[in-house]
Amino acid sequence: MDQDNTLLNEGLNNSSEVPANEVSDILPTEENIPSEEIKPEIPEINFAVLKTEEIVAEMQKLIETCPTGQIKDVMEKLPEIFEKQYKQEYEQALADFTADGTPAADFNYKNENKEKFYDLYKLFKEKRITAAKQIEVDREKNLQIKLQLIEELKELVQKEEALNKTFQEFKDIQERWRNTGLVPQNRVNDLLETYHHHVENFYNYIKINKELRDLDLKRNLDAKINLCEEAEKLVENKDINDAFKQLQLLHTRWKEIGPIPKEQQEPVWERFKAATSKINDSYHKFFESLKQEQEDNLKVKEEICGKAAAIAAAEYQGIKEWNAAAQNIIELQEEWKHSGTVPQKERNRVFKTFRASCDTFFNRKREFYKQMLEEQEKNLELKTKLCEKVEAIKDSTDWKITTDKIISYQKEWKKIGPAPRKYSNKIWFRFRAACDEFFNNKNAHFKSIDSEQEKNLEAKKALIEEVKQFQLVDNNEENIKKLKEFQARWNDIGFVPIKEKEAVQEEFRKIINTYFDKLNLDEFDKNLEKYRAKINSLDSSENKEFKIINEREKLIVKIRQLENDIHTWENNIGFIAKSNKSEGLIRELTSKIEKTKQRLALLQEKLKAIDSLI
Repeated sequence: MDQDNTLLNEGLNNSSEVPANEVSDILPTEENIPSEEIKPEIPEINFAVLKTEEIVAEMQKLIETCPTGQIKDVMEKLPEIFEKQYKQEYEQALADFTADGTPAADFNYKNENKEKFYDLYKLFKEKRITAAKQIEVDREKNLQIKLQLIEELKELVQKEEALNKTFQEFKDIQERWRNTGLVPQNRVNDLLETYHHHVENFYNYIKINKELRDLDLKRNLDAKINLCEEAEKLVENKDINDAFKQLQLLHTRWKEIGPIPKEQQEPVWERFKAATSKINDSYHKFFESLKQEQEDNLKVKEEICGKAAAIAAAEYQGIKEWNAAAQNIIELQEEWKHSGTVPQKERNRVFKTFRASCDTFFNRKREFYKQMLEEQEKNLELKTKLCEKVEAIKDSTDWKITTDKIISYQKEWKKIGPAPRKYSNKIWFRFRAACDEFFNNKNAHFKSIDSEQEKNLEAKKALIEEVKQFQLVDNNEENIKKLKEFQARWNDIGFVPIKEKEAVQEEFRKIINTYFDKLNLDEFDKNLEKYRAKINSLDSSENKEFKIINEREKLIVKIRQLENDIHTWENNIGFIAKSNKSEGLIRELTSKIEKTKQRLALLQEKLKAIDSLI
């Protein structure tokens, strides 16, 4: 018995539990130490920048994993975030729907994401509550099991059974202790201290022979060496965050392992400590790098906020400029999504700043569209009244008075701004049809009065022969002056029979154009002079005011179409990635834009020329 006591004391003297203060020296600082439970990885989700369908998709993922991480604040604010995004999408859809003049009353908005969101949100909260309750229940059960194991450990020192049997019971208690899960966090430290106290009491009280004691120390040594090897493998783990979490588990297991031979205590501990230090260093460097990255992202987001504020405060004229600005805001929103995370303390501030600028811009844009539509509705009303006035007198045979009235109505029409796009062509065709009907009736009435027109025809044919004999000189100004003189004389001759009108006019125009083609002018000036020759003929035609207005309307339609084409192609260039494969397409679009701009410039000069006749 004395020999057994000696062996026991020697074994206890060789035990090598690491002091608590040495363990704390190598563990991370308090703010980086996770709770006892290693929570699932929860991706950082900025719900505020997602669309409603994207929020629903992220909710579906959260339900599938049911994470128990710290996302409580985000989830409580999520309905508010969703409603704001839902409202924005609704208002944007309404603005797009009414942009072409369609009444807002016809708008029928469909978005199934709202019902899905609240169903998923309710299900997510229920699953989290159930999971949290179950965790607490399991931990309480585990606490009771470990308290019972401590009681069994206490009872071992009172038994007077064979040493081998008592020691085996002791090892069984240890095994069951290790296999029992987590307990409430506030009981962890006290529970471990009590457990280790009674383990030590057991070693001090029970007379275990040296062989069993050495075997237990060796087993503990092997276990701690295995932990060292696992820690060293974690050093190579590329996922620093995961390595740090796994390290916490290794430290928990280290505390659970009993004593080891005294001569191995320091080297094994230093080995484990060295691996721990490397992982901690990497972890801190990782967070320093993450901090710098977030600071850089903050600068990017601040720049985006500045751009958005400038766009929101700028003044815009017309639909084209507003749409271009809206596209710029949308591009900034897309850039914001991909600009990464920023420091937590700055997130709400910088996002509110950006969101405020976006809201300001789109509120102003909606107000512009509202005022524009109101003005177009007034223009439609004015044009409708003009249609009614012309329709009321289109059958009149008081040719002079009625002609003057209709011409005055046509001038008044020109001064009125555009009507809603949906009704623009319809109201124009109605007005033109009424005017045409009157002037067709007038022309039919005067059809029989063609004696003077026959004389005019002969005069114009004679002038054509005279023009054919004309010889160009070396002075372009003199040539142009002479050609314009021919045109003036042509206009002064007056009307010709309607059946001959187009043919003789076309013959004269071709001859004049032939001379213009021979002049030493660039293509732009040639086309412009030809056009001036063409519209000068309108000055002597019947119903010249109406024809001039009609010609002007055609020019405006063509000009708007070219402007839209240029805007579309310029936007397309902005979306094409700058790669080797896209350079050819960009060159093609650029060439097309330049040619179209030249055509546009010519049309604008033609518009000035025809405006000079009014």
